[in-house]
Amino acid sequence: MTTTTLTTQAPESRTLLVDLRTEYAALAACRTFNEYVRRRGAGVDGVREVDLSRVVIVDRAADLLAHSDALTVVRNAGAVRHVVCIAVGMADDASGVPVRLPTILRNQSTTVLWVGDEHGITWNPGDGPAPVVVLVPAGAGYNHLDDLLEALTAKELFDEVAVRAAAMPSRVAVPGVRVVSNRVAGDVLVAAQRRAVEAIVTGGDRVIPAQPGGQDPVALGGELARRFGHPDPTQPTGGFGHDRGEAERAARALGAALATAGRPWQPLLPQRGPGIPGLFRRSAETLHTYREALRRLLLTGDAGPDEQRRAKLRAEGVTLPPPPGGPVTDQPAAVDQVLRTTLGGIGMGRPLRQLVTEIFETASALGPAGSAVRAPSVDQACPDQRLAELSSVPAMPGGFGSPLVPLLMVLAPLLALVPAAGSPLGRTAAAGLGGAVVALLVLGAALLRGRRNRIGLVRRAAVRDVAMVALVLVISATLPAAGTALLLTGGLGADLGADPPVPAQVAWACAGAGVLLAVVATGLWWSRLVAAWRLPAGQPDRLVRALTDVYDEATVEWVLTDARTRASDAVRTLGSTLHSLGDELLAHGSALDAGAQGTPYTAATTVGAVNAIVRHDLVTLTVDCVERGAADIRRGERDGVPDRVAQDARDLATGYDRYVRHDGIQHPPPRWPARGDRDQLVLAWWRGLDDFRRAALDDGPVQQLCADDQLQLIGKDPAGAVVVAFAPGSAKEAIADAVDGLDPGRRPGPAELVWTTAGTSAGMLHLVPLRARVEFEQLEATA
Repeated sequence: MTTTTLTTQAPESRTLLVDLRTEYAALAACRTFNEYVRRRGAGVDGVREVDLSRVVIVDRAADLLAHSDALTVVRNAGAVRHVVCIAVGMADDASGVPVRLPTILRNQSTTVLWVGDEHGITWNPGDGPAPVVVLVPAGAGYNHLDDLLEALTAKELFDEVAVRAAAMPSRVAVPGVRVVSNRVAGDVLVAAQRRAVEAIVTGGDRVIPAQPGGQDPVALGGELARRFGHPDPTQPTGGFGHDRGEAERAARALGAALATAGRPWQPLLPQRGPGIPGLFRRSAETLHTYREALRRLLLTGDAGPDEQRRAKLRAEGVTLPPPPGGPVTDQPAAVDQVLRTTLGGIGMGRPLRQLVTEIFETASALGPAGSAVRAPSVDQACPDQRLAELSSVPAMPGGFGSPLVPLLMVLAPLLALVPAAGSPLGRTAAAGLGGAVVALLVLGAALLRGRRNRIGLVRRAAVRDVAMVALVLVISATLPAAGTALLLTGGLGADLGADPPVPAQVAWACAGAGVLLAVVATGLWWSRLVAAWRLPAGQPDRLVRALTDVYDEATVEWVLTDARTRASDAVRTLGSTLHSLGDELLAHGSALDAGAQGTPYTAATTVGAVNAIVRHDLVTLTVDCVERGAADIRRGERDGVPDRVAQDARDLATGYDRYVRHDGIQHPPPRWPARGDRDQLVLAWWRGLDDFRRAALDDGPVQQLCADDQLQLIGKDPAGAVVVAFAPGSAKEAIADAVDGLDPGRRPGPAELVWTTAGTSAGMLHLVPLRARVEFEQLEATA
């Protein structure tokens, strides 16, 4: 995540400029210099704190005596440590006096520079006036006095000039300047800011995907919702609790009946309660009642604040537990999670419009949907089709269920007659045993049909029951009866003889097996009938669980509705904040005016590097505004956050535009939020300004600020002149590259350059002593 912090740079690192040519009346009207500064306000650079220790005063040389009262206000200010006074023009053309000063300026803490002509003449340091002059386009309104004033705004250069000029014989120097400004032209700055805000807010025609590993906004909202603690299940009472309990009991009774219905010995046990079709119908009725009661409950608990909702639910028999304790997702935690995702997206270059849409989707997923929207899920959990199936259970099959059953019914009596192959006593016993087996089968059939009537039929069919019992009698008794008759009449005796074909032990084992098969046949018959019974697939207990799950989810939502609503509202406010911020940035870009263009002595601008720096700064502004708004939201101060953030963005963007026009883009404005890698962008920009980098290194001509007819007033001895080269400290690395490219004989030493922390210029000042006399006059106003 990209983070921002406030820088700790000084309130203002530029010297204060007072131009008495236009501001004399305003200064003279003030009792103190501090009062004048406060009235003047922040000024063109928008800085609200001003360093008064160094002051540059500009005035016409002819007006200095008349303006001595204003000069006294400045010099008497306790905060003012040093003054550089620039006198423009001749003090007295008739007498040839260039400078006439009030004695208030005759002290160690005042330096005087005389500018005889604002345009100056081309001068080769060490040689004098140059034969080649630089022609400025007509109508440009440009003069080199502005270059001098811009250079002196750097406090390091101010101090150096003050020290060098003070060492001159007359303590008055005539400056020459060669300045190349890195100030970016207004139209370039406007285009860069508009392009930056367009990319930040809308992204143009691009839609940048989420960062790798990032979450879908809806999924993020669901994850945040799941982080809330889960309250314990609530057992309802009252009418709703009764309806739910009836459905659960009916489902349990049906489940128990179905679990034992298929046991082979079930026909032998007594039957209690309704049959399985009746249990199915009972479950369908109780499920329908439970479902409709749950539907009404969802509608009841949907609206109103938390206390009102709890009261309504208590009237229905539902007492909600308190919200769970422990670490849960609350409003600040939700905002922090979404903020991390948002700042990561801004750092990747994703437009605010796209992020706003995703934040609103996250807020919707995080917020409670309301229990009324769960009403369709009630029908999904227990559909009418399933209830209809439960109400119309088909009758239990009436056949044998398997061909094996009648086969066993025939085989069992025959095995019981095997002992008849022995002695006459065995024949008699076998006949009786065969009859017992047949009777056992007939009794089993009667019991089975009776249990079928009680457990598996809606209406009994007595005729069919009698017919089935008779069929069992016929199947099981026909062959054994014929065999028994032959044995008793002796029809088979001649063939059998005295020696029986089957040993007695085997014969009686077969008889026992016949009795067992009779019992097995009845049990198998019942099991196969139950297995062939086509019961409904959806069991009532599953439907009860599905409805209870809906109730449990609704309970969780009711308990956490207020907390999730607050968190969702907080996230939504963050989205609204980004939306307002984007609108304000677009409005700022639309309202920008290029204003005055750059001068002929402004370095050629590398537009791509300027765009990169400006976009970096405006992204930093965006991140800082978003974090300010998020901090308010975390504290619960959501009202008015979008408007406050929009106002902050408006102030910051306006101040940024003023600052970069006046001070350049090499430094961010004072107290601007710091964000990494800006220094590298500035270094790349410096390296693209070749003329600027060489301005302080070249030994070419300067513009000496005097006229041709004033040369006799200044010293012409090259040894008396002073050269001060200067450049911004932020360009030190880039200028070092330029030094490496110079001839060894032309490389300046590190101590020869004055590195400035403010200002937009690099170049050279050439100070020549003023040879003419300087007159001082004692005035009452300055006594």
